[in-house]
Amino acid sequence: MITEQLIWFIDSRFYYQNISLDKIVHLAQIHKKPIKIIIDASAQLTGRGYWHLLSHKETLSQELLSSIEQQQKKLLKFFAMNAIKVDITINQSADYFVALSTSIKNSLNSLVILEDNISAKRHPVFQQLTDIDAPVLLLHKKPWKHPVNILAAVDPLHEHARPGKIDDNIVLLTQHWSKTLSAKFTVAHCFYVASVLTKYKNNVFRMHSDGLDTFAKKFRLCEQQYTLLEGIPEEALTTYIQHNHIDILTMGLVARNKLQQLWVGSTTTAMLSEVPCDILLIKH
Repeated sequence: MITEQLIWFIDSRFYYQNISLDKIVHLAQIHKKPIKIIIDASAQLTGRGYWHLLSHKETLSQELLSSIEQQQKKLLKFFAMNAIKVDITINQSADYFVALSTSIKNSLNSLVILEDNISAKRHPVFQQLTDIDAPVLLLHKKPWKHPVNILAAVDPLHEHARPGKIDDNIVLLTQHWSKTLSAKFTVAHCFYVASVLTKYKNNVFRMHSDGLDTFAKKFRLCEQQYTLLEGIPEEALTTYIQHNHIDILTMGLVARNKLQQLWVGSTTTAMLSEVPCDILLIKH
């Protein structure tokens, strides 16, 4: 699961924040890999909607293209000053996902990097996260601390609702990132007891605690490296992230079916609706 290629997908409507640029430079320098940058202009194409009946094509205005090319030159200069190799593509096709998928297929293990935005300004690619055949790092506006602090959210007691060894892979990738970034990490499992089951709370707690202990032993985690959180998962995780100054949350992301494009479990959906920190999403 070693990252072989970093793919930074930029929405040309908003470009990027300097904090995101700092994080990407940090990742590139540590991984010692070149960066593939896709500046996507699909949301700014003319000739869309009903206009295609008249124009028969989708194009960028010359003024907009010139502006994007200036941003491209700026990025090339910046990364050259930091001794980082980059390949920048300006996507002028409405089918932006083809450009992204092609870049992913060109390398064995890619990491796709997206910058978060408010819901109204999110790029359409956020509706296709489950189709991206690579881990996705969603960048929040908060800068990383030193050392970086990572939280891995797992659910080992619900294996029937999760594909393959996704929880195992969440921990393995977190451990790899922890080593690569010289970061701290904690593995967390949440459990919630509804009010109608209050009298069984001790039994439920013991079941989840034993399950997490067994899971932790498989990865030789010491007691300080994993924790059991009580409460509705998205609320418990958000509180833990805030109180413990977490920089990156690692979670699973899986399509329930191809037609609905839903995420398995409400926790990931809830965390993505209001991102509390950077989120590293893993499909498999």
